[in-house]
Amino acid sequence: MEVSLPAIFLDNARRKALKMLAISLEIPGFRKGHVPENVVTEKVGEAKLLEEAVNILLKEHFHKIVAQEGQDIIGQPKISITKLAIGNPVEFKAICAILPVFELPDYKKIAASSQQSVVSENTEATDKEIEDVLLQIRRNKAHFDYHKNNLEDKGHQHPEIKDEDLPELNNEFAKVAGNFKNLDELKGKVKQNITEEKKNRNIEKKRAAIMDELVKNTKIDLPEILIESEIEKSLAQMKNDIERSGGKFADYLAHVKKTEEDLKKDLRESSEKKAKIQLIFNKIAVAEKLEPNKEILENEVKEILKHYPEATEQNARIYVSTILLNQEILKLLEKAE
Repeated sequence: MEVSLPAIFLDNARRKALKMLAISLEIPGFRKGHVPENVVTEKVGEAKLLEEAVNILLKEHFHKIVAQEGQDIIGQPKISITKLAIGNPVEFKAICAILPVFELPDYKKIAASSQQSVVSENTEATDKEIEDVLLQIRRNKAHFDYHKNNLEDKGHQHPEIKDEDLPELNNEFAKVAGNFKNLDELKGKVKQNITEEKKNRNIEKKRAAIMDELVKNTKIDLPEILIESEIEKSLAQMKNDIERSGGKFADYLAHVKKTEEDLKKDLRESSEKKAKIQLIFNKIAVAEKLEPNKEILENEVKEILKHYPEATEQNARIYVSTILLNQEILKLLEKAE
């Protein structure tokens, strides 16, 4: 956008800048907040004064200009002043990324057909699967007991515990392993967990198929800023996961023999897909008049702010609202026929 604002706007903004600087300046011989305007101008210089005036001018008027243009701007605009002089109109150029305009495909039809192509696995837990999980529980218990009885061994380089030396699978083990009444209750819980895990995998397969087809059938010209934003989010999540597990991101980079820029390139394709999906979901939410559950939203925001006090309420609310809305959209699409 190329913008021209009346000279009076700059005059008003300059007076506001003078008052603001007069309050903050500390000059010997004058009380703070009572420095004469001519002294302020002499102290900071006309260039600095006009710089502050332009900042005030843009804060007051730029959002109004954008609203008049009827555009949804994302990220920070790049603004360059082309004309700036007292008594003259202020002229500047602004380069902005805008939300892309696109048409939604028949998303319900796509959701229905894409799910039909998914081959779901049998959700029944087999005896072998139950036995394997119980064996792993026994191994974990043996490993825990070893370190409990050998506190001086801080590492995990000790000899492997043989299966024949594992704790016996009986009622007593069930009580200790998970506070179950008996072995049958433990087996029942393992069977239930396996079944639920298989059901969840089937759901994820269908959801992945739906999202893949929505992306294929929706033409969107993505602004670079959206792709970069998704890349940064994925990278931040990766760093957080590594640090929470006790590792260091620099060590991880050395292990995989890649730079951070290499990782960003690797993440680009998936990040582009995530950005497209979110734009599609946002538009579906508007079309279907979907809103997040207010009670759940408020509770989740409170939990985030409790565990992450450095987070802002606005960001927490956007984050939770997006997750809740996406869940509602996926449920809607899963029911499509």
